[in-house]
Amino acid sequence: MVSKTAWEHGLKVVDDPDSIRICANKIHQYKLFDRFNIPHIQTIFLGREELYRRRIQEVFEVLGKPVVIKAPYTNFSKYVEKASCEASFRKVAKRFFRRSDFIVVQRFTPTSFDWRIGVLNGQVLYACKYMMPRGTWKHGVKRRGKPSFIWGRTIPLKRCNVPQKLKEIAVKACSIIGRGLYGVDVKEVNGDYLVVEVNDNPTILSGYEDRRDKDVYEKIIRYLAD
Repeated sequence: MVSKTAWEHGLKVVDDPDSIRICANKIHQYKLFDRFNIPHIQTIFLGREELYRRRIQEVFEVLGKPVVIKAPYTNFSKYVEKASCEASFRKVAKRFFRRSDFIVVQRFTPTSFDWRIGVLNGQVLYACKYMMPRGTWKHGVKRRGKPSFIWGRTIPLKRCNVPQKLKEIAVKACSIIGRGLYGVDVKEVNGDYLVVEVNDNPTILSGYEDRRDKDVYEKIIRYLAD
């Protein structure tokens, strides 16, 4: 609400309402990826009326097993789970359908880390690797029987040391959303880069995302002040 009010009054913001709307709705975002040829993880959208045996089998035939199921409105790795059989697929899907009429189903693409590329106004702001905690497949996982999460390490890199192709893909993914501040999650698979998602107004923690490039906050302030 604060960002929307500021934007409506003509003030510059890093998270404009259009970006918030697109980044908050994964289905909308992935459809934009398809339209603008952004390389991303293979994805199927499933409506609640499609939760029957033959359709689930078709999804497994296309994406393989296991698959990753997401509710369209997610953040911080919440409502993102794996399913490797029809029973687990139904269990997760039914729970997520309480939040939306549609769910996102993606090919399971395990990696030891996800790239996180920060982009501001069409330029790379910072870069790091979000490592997966040992024995897990997500950067943030819920502790068994507890409400808290455990997070993998964050390994920052200088912008100049990031592969050029990766930077170009991250910037292109953001360009179809807006010119604000974004965090792009990207998987590196056999030398190729696949966008997982674009997040608006991403977390920047002291000593983590900002550790290698010391001008991160200066660039944000200049963007807002211009």
